[in-house]
Amino acid sequence: MKFTYSSGQRPLHGYSLKRGIGRGGFGEVYYGVSDGGKEVALKLLHGNHDMEMRGVVQCLNLKHPNLVNLYDLKTDPQGSYWVVMEYVAGEPLNVVLSRHPQGLPVELVRQWFEDLAMAVGYLHDHGIVHRDLKPANLFLENGTLKVGDYGLSKFISGSQRTAQTQSVGTVHYMAPEISTGNYNKQIDIYAAGIILYEMLTGRVPFEGESAGEILMKHLTAPPDLNKVPPEFVPILAKALCKNPVHRFASIAEMARAIETTSLDAPPAPPPLPSRPAPVSAPAKLPRPRTAEGILDALPALTARARLAELCNSLALSTVFAALGVALWAALVRSGEITDLGSVFFLTVAATWAVLIPAKIWTCRRGDTWGRRLIMMGLGALVGAASLWLDGTFPQVSMAHPTGEPGFMISTRELLPAASGPISYFALAFFGLRWWRMAERRRSQWFSLGPILAAGCWGLLLLAIWQQPWRGALVLGMAAAIVQLVSPWEQPPPPANRRLRLRCA
Repeated sequence: MKFTYSSGQRPLHGYSLKRGIGRGGFGEVYYGVSDGGKEVALKLLHGNHDMEMRGVVQCLNLKHPNLVNLYDLKTDPQGSYWVVMEYVAGEPLNVVLSRHPQGLPVELVRQWFEDLAMAVGYLHDHGIVHRDLKPANLFLENGTLKVGDYGLSKFISGSQRTAQTQSVGTVHYMAPEISTGNYNKQIDIYAAGIILYEMLTGRVPFEGESAGEILMKHLTAPPDLNKVPPEFVPILAKALCKNPVHRFASIAEMARAIETTSLDAPPAPPPLPSRPAPVSAPAKLPRPRTAEGILDALPALTARARLAELCNSLALSTVFAALGVALWAALVRSGEITDLGSVFFLTVAATWAVLIPAKIWTCRRGDTWGRRLIMMGLGALVGAASLWLDGTFPQVSMAHPTGEPGFMISTRELLPAASGPISYFALAFFGLRWWRMAERRRSQWFSLGPILAAGCWGLLLLAIWQQPWRGALVLGMAAAIVQLVSPWEQPPPPANRRLRLRCA
């Protein structure tokens, strides 16, 4: 993605650009820092200045916790216009939805739609229509949804007349009446209905190979509501009506309808005392989704935060490995530097072989056998490192048919010597679910169970492969260190009360 400015430039007085974070039909958005140290988002406008600036001026003094704040409108020495906005460090909703192709948990949908409704309702109360509601303009930060890019809006008017000649909005979220130039608040309710459908199912209701085909479906085709939960069917049927008169009168009314939906069936009335009810099997009620189930299904951190955590864990694991080797040396009164050094480096290698893939797998569920095979390959690499540390890689002999050196490689000595340590560590990593020790929401921060399992498994393999004693020690220390350095969050207790979910 090519941006006009690069990191470190100061096209606008008082602000330094750090990086470009997005582009659209109306401009480029940069992450920047003011001279005072305040993080901001700076939007450079491209074309449509009158319409864009008119919308920004209307919104400069709006303040709401679910709106991305607009701070100022400035002009640089080249005459270009810049909008200074709040910088939201979280992800846009479309990125979250891309990780959940089957839709989000219903409780999370209710929570985020409530935030969306409050922000859009606040705009409507101030006579402003957003006109471009879509997941890419909805941002998530610390569990709160914020609506951005509302500078494209205009004042609500009873007239359908518009001086605008360029289409505004995204075709998948356009209400049918936009084709007639009607831009009242009903188009935001229609777009909110599309977003609600997408959050529940993971896809938009109308798709096609061209913009014209999608627009025609908005005008004529009814949405397929068979894929949404039954309690949301009447809500979406009303929000996505072709005739805006038949939709919800306000976004707040739609939010109240969603709030009243329930996942549980109503309890059956008690039987009349005069007529005993026949004995029958009790009906199975749908099991309510607990907060733990919802949180476990959702990754909690951005990629940058996970990378920072991983680097911290790798550094700490090196320190703990050194402390563990020193403690072992004190207990067994060993002064052999070579053995201690080998144990240290093998422990670090084994720990890193667990931590790195576990951090990559933090957003994925299941896939046990695939992970075991990957861990097996990493264990083989640790075994190869063991051979290298010992200096026991056999000398590869070179032989020429005429007796001259430098022609053929003999592997008769290479394979038997290398197979022992490599097979040992490969099976040691294959036999246990090591990634469980690094899970953020494991049952306990530190437990002796994984350490004993790793040590016993290592001793069993030692008895089979007749390898040096240090293999079991390395596995036990790695199991302890992985738990010590991996971030841990106490799993939430199962409860029926509503929790504020931070991210997906």
